Amino acid sequence: MSACSRRQDVHTQCKSENSQEGDQIMASVDNINSSTDIPIVPADEIGFAGLKSEDFLKILIAQLQNQDPSNPMDSDQLLNQISDMRSLQASIELEKSLDSLTLSQQLNSAAGFLGKYAEGTQDEASISGLVSAVQVKDGSAYLMIGNQELALSNVSGVAEW
Repeated sequence: MSACSRRQDVHTQCKSENSQEGDQIMASVDNINSSTDIPIVPADEIGFAGLKSEDFLKILIAQLQNQDPSNPMDSDQLLNQISDMRSLQASIELEKSLDSLTLSQQLNSAAGFLGKYAEGTQDEASISGLVSAVQVKDGSAYLMIGNQELALSNVSGVAEW
């Protein structure tokens, strides 16, 4: 058998094996896509927002356990990583606190509209009338005028009733 025909046989064999592997992979992908056990993750738990301090600690411990014993991590690198993790955690906690504070301020501002005449636009519709209640929806304060909601940020005018 010539070298060329041996290459052709090997190529055909490899192509056949790759095709079978590809079919197996596609079957696996189809099984994944047809699965109904996929958990739904809330938006506030995606990316860094979903990480807790325990998660950072687990990552650090795994990194220390899996490091090369002949070339261990420098203590300065370790301290820098711990410092970065604490900084990131503090930033996340600060963001949550600021969101909470902002919502509280919006709610206090909206409460000042109770019993007053307010007007504004919501979804391109003009709304006006006596503010009878205040509520929080999707992280924002809304004024209740009759049975309609008006976002505090959409108020264009207010007057004593």
